[in-house]
Formats: sequence, structure tokens, C-alpha cells
Amino acid sequence: MLVVGGLDESSDDFALLTDLLVLAGFAVTVFGDVSVDPDSGLGGVRAALAEVSIAAPVTVVGSDFGAVLALTLLVAERRPIDAIVIGGLVTRLSRASTVPVADFEALGGVDRAGGGADPALDGAEAVPATVSVARIPAGFRLPQPAEVRVPVLVFHGDADDVTRVADAVSWASLLPFGSLRLVPGGDHRVLTGEARRTVAAAIVLFLERQRAGRPVLVDGFASTGVRAT
Repeated sequence: MLVVGGLDESSDDFALLTDLLVLAGFAVTVFGDVSVDPDSGLGGVRAALAEVSIAAPVTVVGSDFGAVLALTLLVAERRPIDAIVIGGLVTRLSRASTVPVADFEALGGVDRAGGGADPALDGAEAVPATVSVARIPAGFRLPQPAEVRVPVLVFHGDADDVTRVADAVSWASLLPFGSLRLVPGGDHRVLTGEARRTVAAAIVLFLERQRAGRPVLVDGFASTGVRAT
């Protein structure tokens, strides 16, 4: 399985999740921030998916733009992905990130739809100190929920200041085979935040469900009926 990070995330940020997945018997490949160079990131994840050593079910865990990239490979390129986990969903309505001009220019002025100069100025020369950069780079889009025809598990923090909870719920609720887990107090980095242990455990349970092809746990209280997990 693959873990694909988003803005300002490194592979080290996912250490706990990766360790737990490995202990559960999954082979894991981790990508850091793929938003820095989206095309290269897309190529890297595409190549990893082509590795014959990846055992089914092939699952991609995507954070921030990493989730959009994974969904792009599934929907636009029909890559062999059996399930997707999303943390910190980003949409065209998500709050733009603020990037120092020097960093922006070092990346070749990565084109981002909706980007523009921030009012913050650098000294008397009135040169913009920062640039507002859209969370989803130009040339990419968040697919419509109906296009995503595999099981999807979405985690979203109820304190996320990048994407409103209402926007995440609106998108996730229309997934044909999706479910949404709201994380109380969770911010945008919900996969690596305070609730990371609980989130990681829920991801492992989701993956075991996909691997078994049937519910792996059942709540069996007579007073409440039987509910599959």
C-alpha cells in the first residue's frame, strides 16, 4: 500500500501510521509532500502502483493534495487501486496556503489556480513577501464523488481550518462506497495529529475489511441488533 503526503508533510510525519501498518502485515511505500512538484509526484506514485510486488487489495492513503493525486490516478488514469483513505480533504473552496515568495520562485512559480499576491509586503520596496497558493495545483481537480467507484474512508477534523467540515461532508456523503469519520478537535493534519493512534487503528481495521472481503468484527448485542464493522 502507499501513503502519499500533502503540503509541508514529510515521510517522517507518517512514522506511527507506517509502523502500525507494517506490524499488521502490510508492505508500505511512503511519499512526502507531492504538492511541491505535482507532476513528478504523480509519476512516482504511478510507478509505485506498477510494482508487481504490491499485494491486493492495493490501497492508497492520501493526505491533503496527496488524496487528490490518488483519486486522479484512480479516476482519470484507471490505475489499479482497490481502496482509498483520505485525511484532510481539499477542494477548490479550501483556504489557500501562504508561501514565501523566495520559496515560490525556487519552485519555478508553480502554477496554482486561484493563487495571487498576499497583502503582506516586504519593507519599503513594497514587494510581496508571500504568495497565496491554491491547495489543488492547476491541471488537477478533485473528482466528483460518483466517479470514485471503490471503497473510500475519509477522516476530517472538526477543527480543520483549511477545508470546512460542511464541504468535506458534502463531498464524502455522495461517495457510492464511502464513509466519513469526524475527528473531534482534529485539525487539517488529521492523519498525524493528536488522534493519530485512533485514526491509524481505524485505518488498519478498514484495510482488514478490504483484505477479507467481509466484515471482520461484529457488534452482537441482542438489545441493539447486529451491526457489521
